[in-house]
Amino acid sequence: MTGTDLRSIHHPGALVGPLWAVAVGRGAPVVLLHGNSESHRVFDALVPHLAGSLTLVGLDSRGHGLSPRGERGLTIASMADDVAATLAALGLDRPVVVGFSDGGNIALELALRHPDAVGPLVVVGANLFPEGLTPFSKLTTDVAHAATVLGSRVAPALGPLAERLGLMVHDPRIDPDALGALTQPVLVVVGERDAIRPEHTALIVDSIPRARLAVVPGVGHMVPVRAPAALADLVRGVVRGSRDPGEVAG
Repeated sequence: MTGTDLRSIHHPGALVGPLWAVAVGRGAPVVLLHGNSESHRVFDALVPHLAGSLTLVGLDSRGHGLSPRGERGLTIASMADDVAATLAALGLDRPVVVGFSDGGNIALELALRHPDAVGPLVVVGANLFPEGLTPFSKLTTDVAHAATVLGSRVAPALGPLAERLGLMVHDPRIDPDALGALTQPVLVVVGERDAIRPEHTALIVDSIPRARLAVVPGVGHMVPVRAPAALADLVRGVVRGSRDPGEVAG
């Protein structure tokens, strides 16, 4: 890890490259990527568990939080490119990246599209394509998207929400076979009652050469909110493993 001084983006943060970035804590940097229609604040409950020994770098995705939408529109691929640009601007060298939900999808795309930009991954509630959601979650997402698209015709303020929900309807589109190119350790985390189909999570794990699975008991999709202590333990294991490749993480 680099010795880059991240104090310049401590609260309230700053626009770094295309994305709003904010840092808290001390120690090796760990980059946090949030889910759909969220911001870095979804990881607030994780901060007390990790900020004493790690520098948590929260990024707001394009069109989310305090980050501008830009001109490319919202796709998981373009959002992964944004992260790569911001990591380069921060001078971070292959940091551990923790991605939740769409943030997990972005982390996988980031590793595929920019393999030299990222180190070990922790992907929480990720999916390779929309059909990876459980039938109920897929149905509710499709209905919510359709409703906001229709609503935006009479209430244009709904347009950004419709676009964000469209990400879950149309993206990501990650080829499982492509994941065989990933060389870093990847910890795949899901809640026991996650919105991701168990067989789809198994597909992700089986497709990545150095992947491990961790199932957090008693929770659904919102692992960073509902089980921050358990997630913090998993993240610490990955960070330790990045320092000592012989150590099992997760």
